[in-house]
Amino acid sequence: MDVEHYRAARHRRLVETAIGLGVPEDRAAEVVDRVLDAQRRRILRSADPDEVVLPALREEVLGGRSRRPSLIVAGLVAVAATAFAVPLLTNTPESEEVERTVAVPSLVGLTSAEAVSLLERSGITARVDEVPQCDPAGQVLGSVPPSGDTVRADQAVTVVATATPDWSCSPSAGRTVGWAFLRFLVSGSDRPRFAQEVRLYVDGAASGTADGREPATSSDWRWRVRDPIVAGAVRPVANDLGQPVISITRGRPPRTTCGRRTPRPSGVSADSTRVVLTGGPDECPLTIDLYEDDDGAIAVVSVVLPGGVGLGPPAWVQTRDDLDALDTPDEG
Repeated sequence: MDVEHYRAARHRRLVETAIGLGVPEDRAAEVVDRVLDAQRRRILRSADPDEVVLPALREEVLGGRSRRPSLIVAGLVAVAATAFAVPLLTNTPESEEVERTVAVPSLVGLTSAEAVSLLERSGITARVDEVPQCDPAGQVLGSVPPSGDTVRADQAVTVVATATPDWSCSPSAGRTVGWAFLRFLVSGSDRPRFAQEVRLYVDGAASGTADGREPATSSDWRWRVRDPIVAGAVRPVANDLGQPVISITRGRPPRTTCGRRTPRPSGVSADSTRVVLTGGPDECPLTIDLYEDDDGAIAVVSVVLPGGVGLGPPAWVQTRDDLDALDTPDEG
């Protein structure tokens, strides 16, 4: 694994993780670079650099030999792969009473029960406010206060979630499939029906395949679509609920999405289940298209990342084209 490729692709998220663990913002990049340099040999030998770097970063910040007492953090720690916020203790002089404050974690893609459990594990009292919608019941729409805000230990957080409405909703299997796919990525508590081999596209370009029988934390799912989707989904959003507005439709997708050509994969339905997470009016939303084969199983997943920035897969991911090139003997 090339260390500089990994550094370029993950540095920003590692810095955010270090800040969440309690490192001052002006020192976070320095701490991350120190960890990367110290772990260089292990990264070179690793197929999954995060499994080396994230524990080393936590050790450096929370309990390593070079730790300084001023950086000690109490509470639950979540790494960038889970994309959950980190509870912190407010630093105060010894002469003052310490008031515990906790950052509200991201609840995107969770059920109301999962959200309440996560908040309670973080030391936050939670209650659920149900909003009738045609989406499956129990899907989290956001929270009050929103994710990223800091609350006192005695302050309750309201989880806003969908509920079955009194009115009649038009049937849509797409809504069930779309929410199941989000839960598959975020919490692993559900999974839609996948084909044995799922073709993946990122920003309009083929990005290899994933095993439909594997969890979202397996390497093919994780590096190609899970991490980019979760990173885009949990970004701070300037609305009352603190998370992207999620809309799920079924139909033929447009020819382009955010200036990127929409893939027209063969062997699947021309219609897709389209999951759109809108963070703001002035940016391209995170868009996921799920295409099914003749048996009704998801055989293609196509993702367009927020902002239409064309990030594609992380730099260290080998696509199917790369692998084919490696298998092709040199001419002559």
